Amino acid sequence: MAAPLLPLSQQIPTGNPLYESYYKQVDPAYTGRVGASEAALFLKKSGLSDIILGKIWDLADPEGKGFLDKQGFYVALRLVACAQSGHEVTLSNLNLNMPPPKFRDTSSPLMVTPPSAEAHWAVRVEEKAKFDGIFESLLPVNGLLSGDKVKPVLMNSKLPLDVLGRVWDLSDIDKDGHLDRDEFAVPTVNWVVPVADKMRFDEIFLKTDLDLDGYVSGQEVKEIFMHSGLTQNLLAHIWALADTRQTGKLSKDQFALAMYFIQQKVSKGIDPPQVLSPDMVPPSERGTPIPDSSSSLGSGEFTGVKELDDISQEIAQLQREKYSLEQDIREKEEAIRQKTNEVQELQNDLDRETSSLQELEAQKQDAQDRLDEMDQQKAKLRDMLSDVRQKCQDETQMISSLKTQIQSQESDLKSQEDDLNRAKSELNRLQQEETQLEQSIQAGKVQLETIIKSLKSTQDEINQARSKLARLHESQQEAHRSLEQYDEALDGTHGTSLTNLADLSEGVSLTERGGFGAMVKVE
Repeated sequence: MAAPLLPLSQQIPTGNPLYESYYKQVDPAYTGRVGASEAALFLKKSGLSDIILGKIWDLADPEGKGFLDKQGFYVALRLVACAQSGHEVTLSNLNLNMPPPKFRDTSSPLMVTPPSAEAHWAVRVEEKAKFDGIFESLLPVNGLLSGDKVKPVLMNSKLPLDVLGRVWDLSDIDKDGHLDRDEFAVPTVNWVVPVADKMRFDEIFLKTDLDLDGYVSGQEVKEIFMHSGLTQNLLAHIWALADTRQTGKLSKDQFALAMYFIQQKVSKGIDPPQVLSPDMVPPSERGTPIPDSSSSLGSGEFTGVKELDDISQEIAQLQREKYSLEQDIREKEEAIRQKTNEVQELQNDLDRETSSLQELEAQKQDAQDRLDEMDQQKAKLRDMLSDVRQKCQDETQMISSLKTQIQSQESDLKSQEDDLNRAKSELNRLQQEETQLEQSIQAGKVQLETIIKSLKSTQDEINQARSKLARLHESQQEAHRSLEQYDEALDGTHGTSLTNLADLSEGVSLTERGGFGAMVKVE
């Protein structure tokens, strides 16, 4: 029964400087994304057919995202190695033991295929599994660990703080202040060159590597080496120790090692060794066989004759320079071919960008038209807003005036209500007085009627009395007349007969009785 496949993250060993250097070329900013065009341009250097490369892309990008993350790019590199080793391009072959992938590009030392096999891997699968367990135990956030979470693990190593700081700098490859799963598993390298010196030597290397090919030749470092004041023989010996591959050039690590030996001799008087000890071998050179560097010194070093030594060193230097020039020519030719391809790619990119620029110009014009239209609408809205504000101001003034009128009317109304209340009180008083007067009038009417009746009765009595008085006057007049007659009778003839006198007396008596008797009766 076949053994079960390991998870994809364990099938792809991490911490491999070669794979890391490949990834750095396609994603120098460490964005975590490798576009299809960048990946295709790089993978075509493997010499594989487009059909195989298409299959590799499909396996490395199973979700069809159109780009590769770091793990996906590592899968693509392993699949390229599978195809170049004659294995079938499948995910099941990722954990096979095979040489690293080879690419046709010698313009950069990072692209030169080393002669070592998979023994060059810095982190083994079982170690990676252990490191992944530690990584998960620290509770990463979005697949990343901050410095505060990693600090206790690093402090447990008991290493000096400056060394731990350099370990962090080397592990944090993308310089984002966090470690992902792969960066966490990167091992520390024990090397004789101190970290601080290595950083300083790297800065010198970058200034010296004028052609930016990742190497410095003897001609480029001659002034630096000679400035140390050491003899040519000693400098040649140091060069031979550092040039572990005898290529006539020094890589960044080899240059740092040579500068370290020079510094040790100049500052401390420590002579460089005859051969490199294990801790002196540059980390990038470990795990691969190193040629015997003593052969590069030549027999002249042991002759004791200075002139012969100088000639031998000069011949060796000329040979190295010749090899370097030939190598430079080959590199330049390859660089020209590469640059030609890059120019073509850039021309294609320029055409695409020109088309995109035209589209953007059209979009810009459309956006400008929309912006102008919006400006017009904005102006209209501003005018409308001004009108509305003016109306609001007028309405506010009107409301203020109305409020003033309302307050005035409320004051007048209050005054009128007070007047009304006073009028009502006066009305009630007058109504009461009216009632009293009506009652008085009614009583007066009754009394008047009584008086009228009494007056009428009195008037009747007066009228009766007047009638009686008139009659009395008449009776009185009659009586006077009778008295006159009587007096005349008395004074007249005494011869009047007593009969006439008796009649007269009787008439007077009747008159008197009729007058006063009626009055008494009326009463």
